[in-house]
Amino acid sequence: MNHFYTSSGERVSKSTIDSRVRKAKQAKLQRQLNENGYNFCEECDISTGTYLDCSHDESVDNCQKNGYCEKAWDVNNITIRCRECHQKHD
Repeated sequence: MNHFYTSSGERVSKSTIDSRVRKAKQAKLQRQLNENGYNFCEECDISTGTYLDCSHDESVDNCQKNGYCEKAWDVNNITIRCRECHQKHD
């Protein structure tokens, strides 16, 4: 299956979902940077010496499978986590 549905019934291609997810991750990082002046892990507050990931609270896969793929690109479903916290979350 290469198309998924939003909660309103809109049919969305996987490539569109991926593009919107990338933009949402960029927006989340930019929002945090604008508000705080730097990026950091929202779980453990580490900000230097580690990679930061944009981690979905509810996975993109679940959003797609359950018919509300718009949640995959909702910035409120994304948490900035260091790799260690991201691995614990997953």
